[in-house]
Amino acid sequence: MAITCLGHPNASVHRIFSTPPTLQSIPVKVEMPDHGVTPHLAPFLPYIEKASSGPAVGWRMPKNLSQPIKVETLKSWLSICDTNHEGHCKVSDKRRSRVQHATRLVDVRRRCVVRADQFDVDPLFDPVYVALSYVWGQVSCPSLTTATIEDMETEGSLNDSARRLPRTICDAMKLVADLGFTYLWVDRLCIVQDDEADKQAQIKAMGAIYSNSTFTLVAAQSHDASGPLSSRPLQASSTTIISMTGRLVAKPLASVANIWTKQLSYMTGPKDATARAGMDPSLREDPKTAQEVMNIMSVDLLRTVWFSRGWTFQEFLFARRKIIFHNNTVNWECHCASSHEQQRQPALSPQLCSRRTLFRAFLGLDVDPWPNFHRFARLAALLTPRHFTYPEDVLDAFDGAAAAFAHIYEGGLVTGIPEMLFDAALIWQPYHPLERREPAVISEDEAVLPTWSWISWRGNVQSESWQSAHDYIKRLPHAASSTVNNEDAEENIDKAHPRQRWITISTVDWYHSETLSSRRDRIHVNADHWRKLYDRYAAAPPGWWTKHVVNDDDPDRSTASSTHYFTNDAHLGPDYEFWYPIPIGFDLKGRAARSRYLHCTTRHAFMRVSSQAYRVSAHHCAILALHDARGEPAGCLRLNCQYGDEEYMSKLSGANQTYRLIELSEGSVDLGYGETGKQLLDSPLADVFDEWSLPGWSRVEGVYEFVNVMWIEINGKGIASRLAVGRVERVAWKDAVVGEVEISIG
Repeated sequence: MAITCLGHPNASVHRIFSTPPTLQSIPVKVEMPDHGVTPHLAPFLPYIEKASSGPAVGWRMPKNLSQPIKVETLKSWLSICDTNHEGHCKVSDKRRSRVQHATRLVDVRRRCVVRADQFDVDPLFDPVYVALSYVWGQVSCPSLTTATIEDMETEGSLNDSARRLPRTICDAMKLVADLGFTYLWVDRLCIVQDDEADKQAQIKAMGAIYSNSTFTLVAAQSHDASGPLSSRPLQASSTTIISMTGRLVAKPLASVANIWTKQLSYMTGPKDATARAGMDPSLREDPKTAQEVMNIMSVDLLRTVWFSRGWTFQEFLFARRKIIFHNNTVNWECHCASSHEQQRQPALSPQLCSRRTLFRAFLGLDVDPWPNFHRFARLAALLTPRHFTYPEDVLDAFDGAAAAFAHIYEGGLVTGIPEMLFDAALIWQPYHPLERREPAVISEDEAVLPTWSWISWRGNVQSESWQSAHDYIKRLPHAASSTVNNEDAEENIDKAHPRQRWITISTVDWYHSETLSSRRDRIHVNADHWRKLYDRYAAAPPGWWTKHVVNDDDPDRSTASSTHYFTNDAHLGPDYEFWYPIPIGFDLKGRAARSRYLHCTTRHAFMRVSSQAYRVSAHHCAILALHDARGEPAGCLRLNCQYGDEEYMSKLSGANQTYRLIELSEGSVDLGYGETGKQLLDSPLADVFDEWSLPGWSRVEGVYEFVNVMWIEINGKGIASRLAVGRVERVAWKDAVVGEVEISIG
């Protein structure tokens, strides 16, 4: 099967071909670190959104690894945050004691494990604890088990000579004591590893454990637990130095230099290529602002093993305050500020601190009090590339976030997909070819890794393919759209919420179940109901919603499918504009269901595919054209393979080959771009609608109506699997349909 490259004749098609793989297809602005993600991900990236815009006073890289890190600096960060960020970053003692979920802690002074239930009976027992986030790796060392509990609860049992604990844990215990704290939570020592009930309870409480810690120590310096917490010694006082030197895992200088010179456009180095290749990063030109410094720090942290691991995803997400060791330095991040080692005082960001504080207090996670799927999609894009030693753990690692989102999205989540937006969220697409997560220690029948959910795949999901799932968003204030540079805010908002309104329409009744024989629960796609209801009636719903007319000078006027929009001034304010009302609140009592199977009765068809595969500039997957009865292109499928994968393509070859497709939903998009001279491929949606680039594609104006389809394969047990998702022009699909079929997808 041949490969053909497609793209707008006037577009810079090479812009993706010549760049390394990234999480998104939108090019990154030079003001942002080139970590492979767009500015929309800023709220979930380390440091960036909370950095000061002031000058980079005192910034310098350490001259060598013998230069100590001052523990007083870490203490000052905690003190400043305690004093200035009250109610934002540190959970109150009352709140902590009420929602304490850690069943055991490590007493770093008595050097033993203690039971957390003493909090309730001993008024002198201090509930304040520090959590450790690290990479365990393949390190072998003592763990808490049913056989070792009694011994580990004995004072002195965790002395270095007695237990041979891994280096990261030993260093963390020393630092916690030196910072004036007594208790440390470490998963290996605080969860009974061979007690399945205890392990599952603690896994479900993981988000609360990190959220309720006074701060989290992030050990991102080393590849695994055998390495040091810090590559440099910690100077506890003017006379005391805690040595933490050991096996270093920092990238070779040549590799680091390559990051500075090629990825960060505002950084410069020696002009001579030979000198640049081996230069020490401390020789580069100093950044001008604290924001630029923290951008550099973000690049470094995103490239660590720690950030690539699956379990650290929710640890980073839920931790309110973090002291982060990585790349031979240490940094601070809390809800309100981020700071580098040489920055004496973390700068407060008032506009940031004023938002979402109440909802974090209840849910432990920075979320909006309304179903902001725009943010959800970008959060998911940060989880999908992460690696798990046991891939079946992915739902456990997402459990804390899923529980929080279940309070926001009506109906909760079904295996990572919000029920109220199910149709639109089901049509996710890969940005790069994805790797199926397959269970390592349990059978495939026991694992919850269905092919239809994004959470079952490892790689880069194209979050833009989920845009119709937040079609209710008309316009948001800049801060809510997660933009970083005000001058680019308008452009970023248009990328996130293009003025061409793309909607997904329910046509299939979906049910989900844990097993093939268990009860099947109906999936209620309420967003589709609300859209139809309030597109038809002009009156605002009872409550806090207000209806507005789309004015003639509104930039959305020319392409708006509705003549009115809504605001909820009481809860969100007038700057949040929606095409139709959505539920507002954080206690909708939804649940995060774990289902293996989807069930439906839907229409199906057999359609011919092109004899060659194509690629477009917006992503790195091959696409196949779907042909109507006349042999004209009527749609496409995005394959889970790269455009040059000849082995995969050879399996698809064959003249007049037909694929079995099932209907998922319908959809439409207004092809009018609203500006004179604009062509269809200039639209932001062209990054998702691959068929618009196909040779002979003629549907370039009016309203494009289509059917979302899934190419399926059915195994010997009669269970279908997702092979690819795409679209077919509505009339062509109607002509191709051969009837209805009952389908179970696993």
